[in-house]
Amino acid sequence: MEIDQKLLSIGEASILIGVSADTLREWDKKGVLNSFRPLPTSKRYYRKEDINSFLKRDKPIDLIDIAKKWVSSEPPIELPSSLYCETSDIFSARLQHFSIEIENIADIKDIFPLIIAITGEIGNNSYNHNIGNWPDVPGTFFGYDIKKQEIVLADRGQGIFKTLKRVLPKLKNDQEALKVAFTEYITGRAPEDRGNGLKFVRDIVTQNPLHLEFQTGNAILELKKDDQELNIKKTNTSLRGCIAIIKY
Repeated sequence: MEIDQKLLSIGEASILIGVSADTLREWDKKGVLNSFRPLPTSKRYYRKEDINSFLKRDKPIDLIDIAKKWVSSEPPIELPSSLYCETSDIFSARLQHFSIEIENIADIKDIFPLIIAITGEIGNNSYNHNIGNWPDVPGTFFGYDIKKQEIVLADRGQGIFKTLKRVLPKLKNDQEALKVAFTEYITGRAPEDRGNGLKFVRDIVTQNPLHLEFQTGNAILELKKDDQELNIKKTNTSLRGCIAIIKY
């Protein structure tokens, strides 16, 4: 559903989305769908592009396919703004919105903080380890499908092998680098620990009903609850940066 280029009143927005004005006010307060006030004393309005972006999230799309095309294509395909976080601030804001959307889902009420924690850890890693060194497109892909219980994160960064090889020059390939990233605590210049967030992710996934697929370069890891060993394989195709798929 496309909307004319204008500001929409709260009544118009509620009709288009199919919720009450009171629900929109509550969403605005929680940051799920933000309104716009031309002046501090103005009434609450909604931008066309914000409504369109919100409505499109409910349309079935293959997040995994889009993410894989984005990290592997040359030049990269253009992402819709709803799936692209150019900066860590944008990523953090959208992660907070996601948290609000799932916090009251009964089936995951005990683990939803852990889902948010590992999503944040993986996403923030992309920014922390590529800052100032993005090969081409900065930022991350971040999408989720609440019905499928699926989260997809990706970046076109340097990848784990190149990042870790700076402090571990004996690393030979993507498979070794991926194993180290999920198993060993690495110190760059004391007392700074580098690349240790993925050990936290591993602990959370193996202790809870979660599933993680993580690929960097031509190495892919699958991890689930109660796994004692890492299942890392070499893939036939290599990709730029990293891609992570979390299922809960």
